[in-house]
Amino acid sequence: MNKNISRRRALQSGAAATATIAAASAMNSTASAEVAQADSQDHAVFQHGVASGDPYATSVILWTRVTSHPDDYAGRNRGTATGIRWEIATDEGFQNIVTSGQVKATPDTDMTVKPEATGLSPYSPYFYRFVVTDGQYKGQISPVGSTRTAPAAGQDLSELRFALFSCSNWEAGYFSAYRDMANRGDIDYALHVGDYIYEYPRGEYTGKTGAVRGHLPPHEIVSLQDYRERYAQYHTDADLQAAHATCPWIVTWDDHEIANDTWAGGAENHQPNEGDWSARRAAAIQAYLEWLPIRATPFSAGGHIYRNLSFGNLAELNMLDLRTYRNEQVAFLGAKNTDREDRTMLGSEQFSWLASKLETSHARWNLIGNSVMMTPVLIPPLDAQTSSAVTQLLGLPQQGLAYNYDQWDGYAAERRRLIRLLQDKGINNTVWLTGDIHSSWACDVPVEPGAYPREGSAAVEIVTTSVSSSNIDDILKLPEDNPLSHTAEFAFTELNKYVKYLDYDSHGYTVVQFTHDYVHADYILLRPDGKLRPNQPLFYRTSARAYHGKGIKKHNQPIDKASHSGR
Repeated sequence: MNKNISRRRALQSGAAATATIAAASAMNSTASAEVAQADSQDHAVFQHGVASGDPYATSVILWTRVTSHPDDYAGRNRGTATGIRWEIATDEGFQNIVTSGQVKATPDTDMTVKPEATGLSPYSPYFYRFVVTDGQYKGQISPVGSTRTAPAAGQDLSELRFALFSCSNWEAGYFSAYRDMANRGDIDYALHVGDYIYEYPRGEYTGKTGAVRGHLPPHEIVSLQDYRERYAQYHTDADLQAAHATCPWIVTWDDHEIANDTWAGGAENHQPNEGDWSARRAAAIQAYLEWLPIRATPFSAGGHIYRNLSFGNLAELNMLDLRTYRNEQVAFLGAKNTDREDRTMLGSEQFSWLASKLETSHARWNLIGNSVMMTPVLIPPLDAQTSSAVTQLLGLPQQGLAYNYDQWDGYAAERRRLIRLLQDKGINNTVWLTGDIHSSWACDVPVEPGAYPREGSAAVEIVTTSVSSSNIDDILKLPEDNPLSHTAEFAFTELNKYVKYLDYDSHGYTVVQFTHDYVHADYILLRPDGKLRPNQPLFYRTSARAYHGKGIKKHNQPIDKASHSGR
């Protein structure tokens, strides 16, 4: 996402639980003995917290980083190889450990470890922890995390709840949204759809009143050491640690995990004096895979991060990579090029993979984890007949002029191919889960923007606002909910009738509930300028709901946190 408002067109702102008691008892005895030997010194080995992610029905990825001694700073290759045992239990006191394993934290992966815990029961809650097994800090134990496996294939499920996050900028604000989610108690899984970190130097991209806290390292990050150090800093945030320790995370990147407006061959925020682009991208990808609990193999080994996760008979989730394979973004004056059939955001292999997953899915809902906005946002949309005449006369794209060509609007021909696929195959259950744009949206994805609502919608899209990254009021240094923002919101929803809800100014996250009958989104937001102070409360603003096969509408009744029928 571009930080410059003028370039945003002025308006962006275990074994299974049946393991034998004898085996579990033996593991408990060993753990107790080692914990009893823990060094009493103040040094914290697990100072970056714990996390889990990418749940399957019988396994989940666990994560932590080992700070092997006080001078073991992230990215500096100063760590000492350290043995770590991970444990999974059905109780928080670890009296019933159902599986465990041994891993080694080494400088090769910046002292991070990412074991896969297997042999677990489907859609079951577990607790996990890590224990140092050798060296000076033998016996030191990590914080306890809670996790959950996915439902088994075809498992009957009545409800799922996801927390949807995007765009967390350390300097622009505190991460109270993460803490609020951690305290809810009703979230099954968290989705982060990009801009988990930001690459900018200290002071370049801050909030309304400047930086609330400074980036480390202080310069723009370009090397492997830089990216590792930036991830380490983010992982010291207590709110982020609490959110990671609460439930499994499912993540994808957008651009700022590498550099602003990343595309296959470069980025707007990569300059020749910053070195080789491919080396920078490789460093950023390596750090991302080290520091997050994601199932992915190194790109150097032919890997990729687009992937599918299944949640019983209720949902299939396809997480996309919208940066690695895309063509370069067009300039505003080159808008007519967005209609070129050879322009791609997904790349041919990922497009074919996604098409196959959508066509063969038997789930009630098809979910797409999507880093940039799918819904057309046009200025202005015209009726179909007038639009056709004007675009032919002026050589503009058929969709009309868009205000952000880094989004799917810049790849209109490929978007039309996806929409045609949904129509041709009779797929009427697709929900795009999106971030990037630092504002909250609920939209129908129209079959043809100029013919909406006559030709209806092909899908719905739920866009979450930023955790802390700047939006319109921050950039213009105006109060939240100011007249300019309200005017912009009104204008865009009037001109783009398929946009059913828009909030340009608030920060927070979105809770997305799936049932057999509907998808429901609660927009959970900070009070005005709440991101400028730590530990601030969030509140429920409004909801949107789409019944199966229907369009999305505003809805004014929130999810009952105390009642989760799926569990």
